[in-house]
Amino acid sequence: MASLRFRCRQVYWRRVAPGRIRNYMQGSQIRKLQIGSGSNLLPDWLNTTLYPFTPGTVFLNACLPFPVPDDSFDYVFSEHVIEHLEFEESSRMLRECHRILREGGRIRLATPDLQQIIALYTQPEGDAQQNYIRWIMDNFRSQVGEYSPAHVINQSFHGWRHKFIYDEATLSKALEGAGFVGVDRVEPGESSDANLRGIEQHGQYVGSEEAMRYETMVLEAVKAKDPRG
Repeated sequence: MASLRFRCRQVYWRRVAPGRIRNYMQGSQIRKLQIGSGSNLLPDWLNTTLYPFTPGTVFLNACLPFPVPDDSFDYVFSEHVIEHLEFEESSRMLRECHRILREGGRIRLATPDLQQIIALYTQPEGDAQQNYIRWIMDNFRSQVGEYSPAHVINQSFHGWRHKFIYDEATLSKALEGAGFVGVDRVEPGESSDANLRGIEQHGQYVGSEEAMRYETMVLEAVKAKDPRG
């Protein structure tokens, strides 16, 4: 019975999503799409998620074509979502983001940094690495009874059902492959664009700003203007 109710909810979410997206677009001059919002509702953004249980969120499957017209949004933001997709799925998502953005529109992605995850094994004695290892083990794998980089790395992949964790070079190349230019790495919460400052909330979600800053990289990129005018 519970499974049937959930399937009915999914049908309803899919049916009403296009209308809710249109309503948002009609009421917003500056249009901002958040992919995978969960419960992190950003004011003046279209907050979308695969499971829109939280009031104010709208259904969107990031692996499928977005029910959004071409060149219609100014911003796209996604925080700790792309790592839950297979590489091919995330490539399609980035192409869709590029399609729906206006010329000069900006995308911002926050995701775990593979280099930082690997450093837990290659540089386990570093202070930042030690703090992160202890935090993960104390909060998610305390039953192990030791502070183990191997357990932390496995938690980073399998424990949180991550499918592909990027390093900066690979994510930059994926953005460029989708058509974006001007890829730039910035600190969490910081941006040259006021619309993109202070919007990460993953630290609050996991309960540690320090851990979030250790593991997270943030990249921004731009949809180039058409040189044909």
